[in-house]
Amino acid sequence: MQVTGADRYDPQKLQQLESHVDEQVKNGTYNPEANLALLRHYQFAPERSNINCIATMLIKAQMQLPSHDFTQLLQLIPERVQDEQPLSALIALTQHLEGARFPDYWQTADSCKSILGSVPGYYDAIRKYILYVISVTCQKVTSSLLAESLRLDEAGVDALMKEHSNGASAWALSQSKTGQTIITFPKIEPSSQRSQGNNAGGFRIDMAQLGALIQAAY
Repeated sequence: MQVTGADRYDPQKLQQLESHVDEQVKNGTYNPEANLALLRHYQFAPERSNINCIATMLIKAQMQLPSHDFTQLLQLIPERVQDEQPLSALIALTQHLEGARFPDYWQTADSCKSILGSVPGYYDAIRKYILYVISVTCQKVTSSLLAESLRLDEAGVDALMKEHSNGASAWALSQSKTGQTIITFPKIEPSSQRSQGNNAGGFRIDMAQLGALIQAAY
């Protein structure tokens, strides 16, 4: 769906924009411009706001991390609406992710499994973001810490290590003195962002948490 300048203000387009949100979920696509246009319609007609639709747009935007799409949407949502569930939970999830508080993220995610699981590919996208954060901030990490951060079982981590066992970006595996598997990541510049969504930006990681993450990696 293409959004023109007139579409942003035509009230007759509101229902079409809402239907397009469902299409994005069904087809695995992402249209940030259309989603921003829908929120602008809600600004002019708050009585027509659809909380479930807003939540879905926020979930799709969260899947684009480390881009700033989520923040862009949030700026168009009134604070009183942000305080409603499940929006407040989605905001907390993003704060945990951007702060590298991954155990807190998973704990909060458990409380809203139904809505998160309704968007195909959600958990895969979040795990890719978490893996990206760890790989650019930690030169080395134990497989157990990686498993905890990604909430994967041993088989899941083994599959991930196998997936990254070849090529220029292959992980190097070694054993610690205590018998733990150590993963060494290839050097990645923080500026090499995953190009998802629009207006991709850098990290906003809490430095204290980052220090704890690096310390735990060893």
